[in-house]
Amino acid sequence: MAIYYGINSSYASTLFSSLNTSNNSFRNLSGLVQDYASIKNGSYGKLLRKYYSSDSTTEDTSSAKKDKYTTTTSKDSTKTLKAVEQNTEELKSSADKLIKAGSGSVFQKTTVTDENGKETRTYDKDKIYSAVKDFVSNYNKVLDTTDDVRTSSIKSNRNAMMNITKANADLLSSVGITADKDGRLSMDETKFKSSDMSAAKSLFNGTGSYAYQVSAKASMINYNAETEQKKANTYTNNGAYSYNYSAGSLYDDMF
Repeated sequence: MAIYYGINSSYASTLFSSLNTSNNSFRNLSGLVQDYASIKNGSYGKLLRKYYSSDSTTEDTSSAKKDKYTTTTSKDSTKTLKAVEQNTEELKSSADKLIKAGSGSVFQKTTVTDENGKETRTYDKDKIYSAVKDFVSNYNKVLDTTDDVRTSSIKSNRNAMMNITKANADLLSSVGITADKDGRLSMDETKFKSSDMSAAKSLFNGTGSYAYQVSAKASMINYNAETEQKKANTYTNNGAYSYNYSAGSLYDDMF
């Protein structure tokens, strides 16, 4: 199941910028929130669809012409792309569980009564640990399945996601989460549960948090993978390359 939606023209310049460079996609939190909102309200998917539609005639034509009977312009196998889709959906799901605020949040404090009958409000560390552990596991799965991809948009957003993790390395380390030389995360249960849960909450809960930013990138990678699977090409009788998406009018289809 896809995790993107349609178009809102007010986001056009921001989103096209994110297609061309990973470094400028989320230069500040305001840009991140706007981009992620466009994913949630339906903007990102349709804009990318029209982007690929209009830009497709210049993409990979030289390599495609090497085999006149080739039926796909995708740089990665369908099997790989489907795995990327599945794993990014799982990462987004685990991130969104942590992001959720209010009632039902894993960071909602509970009342604990000690042996003397004294009541205190505290975090459910076991519940939080379990949710973060799922996030870490799914994050690593996304890195594994995207490690050797050749699709530039997936690589770009993968690198951006890893850079988000690097930017939060110190805070992650303070709650027992570290990254190895390849960017894979590991989690020390003892250190996590003995750390300040307010630090964990700042990392994983709410809009703009580390988990929120990773969820946004997972959404983009997911859409990139789905779009790449839909690419197809045909050839005319004389071997000329022809892309089978209808370019149409960007403006007409946006509204």
